[in-house]
Amino acid sequence: MLEERGDLEGAVSLFEETLALAPDWDAAHFAFANSLEKLGRIAEAIEHFTAYLRIAPSDDMGAEVRLALLGGLPVPPTLPEAYVKTLFDQYAPRFESALLGELDYRAPFQLRDAVERLRQAPATGERILDLGCGTGLAGEAFRDRAAWLTGIDISPGMIAEAGRKTIYNELKEGELVAALMGGKATYDLVIAADVLVYIGDLAPLFAVLKGAVAPDGLFACSVQSAIEADFTLGAECRYSHGAAYMRRMARETGFETVVMEDAYCRREAGEKVPSLICVFRRMADGAVSFLPALPEDMEPAVPAHPISN
Repeated sequence: MLEERGDLEGAVSLFEETLALAPDWDAAHFAFANSLEKLGRIAEAIEHFTAYLRIAPSDDMGAEVRLALLGGLPVPPTLPEAYVKTLFDQYAPRFESALLGELDYRAPFQLRDAVERLRQAPATGERILDLGCGTGLAGEAFRDRAAWLTGIDISPGMIAEAGRKTIYNELKEGELVAALMGGKATYDLVIAADVLVYIGDLAPLFAVLKGAVAPDGLFACSVQSAIEADFTLGAECRYSHGAAYMRRMARETGFETVVMEDAYCRREAGEKVPSLICVFRRMADGAVSFLPALPEDMEPAVPAHPISN
């Protein structure tokens, strides 16, 4: 309450008294660190985020990410699994109203537009996999293309919300790479709308996608744009990825880049978030692409059918 009122000094004083009485209270260490960070007392904030991690190594509250942003730890290759699961379990009941009503979320519709420009679905439909399906917004956007629609999400709360829509033939709970690893099913189209922002190093995901996408199948995804880096971690605890990095990940795992477009998929604090809409085609083993390779420094193409800003 003190922090919400703007009395950070009062909050810090109360946390100090609290931790003197309960030195192993993990949530108090995290909240104390949060207040200290807001006061600019970074070294002390690092100390208490570190104390939280020592007591609660599963890291449901995301201290590792906060430490990375403060320079207390290296940037992790992905967000902690327990943190992402907890975050979206809490977020699930208001997820759609927040995304569509407050954040101007549009990634599923941009991905659908890009896929439609490449090819129409066959009359018999496609096998489609929705990675990080959330409450089913992307599933709804692609349902009419699907003969079979599978959704995977790390959050039981999100899976429950998606199940209420009755649009999926199959829903699976699990971390994406682990869920795909060793799987026998292949898909004509795999989509990942606003999902890769929670994964920094995409090499493990692309490696398992090679077995999940059928030859000549598509992987369509959105990412936040990083200008001159493979990936970076932003203050909002979301990763951004570079266009050259995305093309390299695709090329090294048997995909060719068929769409790479500038976009904005959502807003953050009212500002448009620079993003990329990407579609990669899975080449048959030993196949040679007849499309010209995109130069590493090439600016993303302008969409053939731009979506209004």
